[in-house]
Amino acid sequence: MFQRQLFVTALFSGLLALLLLGCGGRSNPAAMTDGNLLLRLQANGHARVGVKLDTPPFGFPLAGQPAGFDIDVINDVLSRLRINRITYVPVTSANRMDKLLSGEVDMLIASMTITRARDRQVDFSIPYFEDGQGLLVAADSSIQGPADLAGRKVGATRGSTSILNLRQVAPRAELVEYANFNALTKGLIEGEVEAISTDTTILIGLARSMPGGTQSWRLAGNPFSTEPYGIAVPKNQSDLRSAINNALMEMWEDGDFQMLYDTWFGPHTPFAGLVNFGITPYPR
Repeated sequence: MFQRQLFVTALFSGLLALLLLGCGGRSNPAAMTDGNLLLRLQANGHARVGVKLDTPPFGFPLAGQPAGFDIDVINDVLSRLRINRITYVPVTSANRMDKLLSGEVDMLIASMTITRARDRQVDFSIPYFEDGQGLLVAADSSIQGPADLAGRKVGATRGSTSILNLRQVAPRAELVEYANFNALTKGLIEGEVEAISTDTTILIGLARSMPGGTQSWRLAGNPFSTEPYGIAVPKNQSDLRSAINNALMEMWEDGDFQMLYDTWFGPHTPFAGLVNFGITPYPR
């Protein structure tokens, strides 16, 4: 009899615990969205976005706030996803992947080239921009292109595709890796390297911020790679990636993307004629 009472008491306690656990789960909507990043971001109305802030015209500080093409694009995308609060987290080429993989940011829009190697670790949106890698040198430099880099020091940022591309087009150059673009341009200004390399649009933006501007610094030769930029999200978050892709396609259809593109790369800008990213509307 006593054992039966113990059994009934234990059974009742277990059922009560399960009931309370079930009620607790239903009262916490976040618990139902933990595995789905899109739902969690929409439930909170907030996203942490990794951006570069040393890369004009894609990301840079303006009046104390992040500004640039990347910033404008992600603002438009997230507003369409009903995510209206954004925390911008500064990243560099060297640390942006780590910040996404560790969960410090929810996504990256950081002039980031889509590559197969990166795609094995993160997922990318469809391309929202395309550029090509080039060289920036002093206006009076004898360097005219990658063929002239043999035996010379050329700088690039750590963790970028620039390093890999330079090893292919200028295998006899002496590569110097820098932590970020501020250090990279300083290396060129102070003569540590004779050229620096990254995407052409970024090089023009950097040159304009350097002493003497584009009168003292010039591009050497033509672009020697193709760099499609994508918005990166964690692996296996297909709902978020699809939502971002749909938002980008809506921007192309309703003209918002063209407006942003013209703002930063149109005829009245220093980047006119340097890039020509063709918008390809997807069929409905």
